Amino acid sequence: MKLWLFFQDRFDEKVPEYVEALKIKAEAEARGAETDIMNPEHIELLVDSSGDWYAMYEGRVLDLPDIVIPRTGADTTYTSLSVMRFYERLGVTFLNTPRVVETAADKLHTLQVLAANGLPVPRTMLGTFPPNMEAIEKNLGFPLIVKTLKGTCGGGVFLAESKDQFKDLTDLIAEANATTGTHFIFQKFVAKSRGKDLRVFVIRGKVHACMQRIAAEGSFKANLSKGGRGIAHPITPEIAELSIKVARELRLDVTGIDLLFDENGFTVCEANTTPGFTGLDPACNVNTARAIVDAAIAKWHENQRKGIFGFLRLPKWGTTNTKGGSGKAAARHIAQDSPMPAMKPISDAAIADVEGNPAPRMDVRAAA
Repeated sequence: MKLWLFFQDRFDEKVPEYVEALKIKAEAEARGAETDIMNPEHIELLVDSSGDWYAMYEGRVLDLPDIVIPRTGADTTYTSLSVMRFYERLGVTFLNTPRVVETAADKLHTLQVLAANGLPVPRTMLGTFPPNMEAIEKNLGFPLIVKTLKGTCGGGVFLAESKDQFKDLTDLIAEANATTGTHFIFQKFVAKSRGKDLRVFVIRGKVHACMQRIAAEGSFKANLSKGGRGIAHPITPEIAELSIKVARELRLDVTGIDLLFDENGFTVCEANTTPGFTGLDPACNVNTARAIVDAAIAKWHENQRKGIFGFLRLPKWGTTNTKGGSGKAAARHIAQDSPMPAMKPISDAAIADVEGNPAPRMDVRAAA
């Protein structure tokens, strides 16, 4: 079995996310999988209507992996998404498909999907500049949260305690031209959750672990990367039910769901496609890397039973040895001038089958 991890940041053990990728790699290799960590931004692609698709990485022609685990998160670039879609079309199993990675990277889109399916989310407005102060004060009030649409580890999140603070912040953003190419949302502040929240780690429809995050003194952000600390939290039926519903509606195989405490129990802050587990594992006494690998392998076996797999035909200018054979085993060894024909990219229906049934749509007219 061949497994790839897609990772966009520096391949440096001083980067916590890279260390997590190395842990996943070690667990995969312990199960006999040939595993590579690759930067999808450095993969070159060619597509052709004849089915002659191929890819190169660091000067070598790539064969087809069995599984890809994206670890690119909210910072996933257009190039990375294009590479993911390329391999998805060739029938490669993804633990979090490209479409759901793209959805979850957009915080407003995520909230729209969840709210349309009746799940609790904070009251939110799309930010415009200059902001409509009257509408904001009427619909959200103060204090309120200002967020960039994309961001991780608590970055791009600001708390405006008052109308004056909010005006100063938005004036600063506008003055710095920070709105160029950057989009913001304004969100009702959930006071009961000031300085604390829950990170619920869900893997393929089951709650893997639940950790309460507590902010450092003087901060409203509970992220561990911002100096917060984590402790294990009981997985109550309410937490499990809400978190599993969120993962299902967003069609996420692996996700870290952030829940805020509110007067009615919990509300959903956001869902992450590349949740960290450096703090989660010791706090909750779990091995998340192992659980991720187990989930990826299980999904690959399910897709094999459905008959979803693809062939990668290499370019004519490639230099590699031809290997004969037939059937699925030989599909992994297709090379230059191979007698085996290239398989056409798989259909939209096959991709939808991998993701599961689409979430029901809300009839906006009926709701109105």
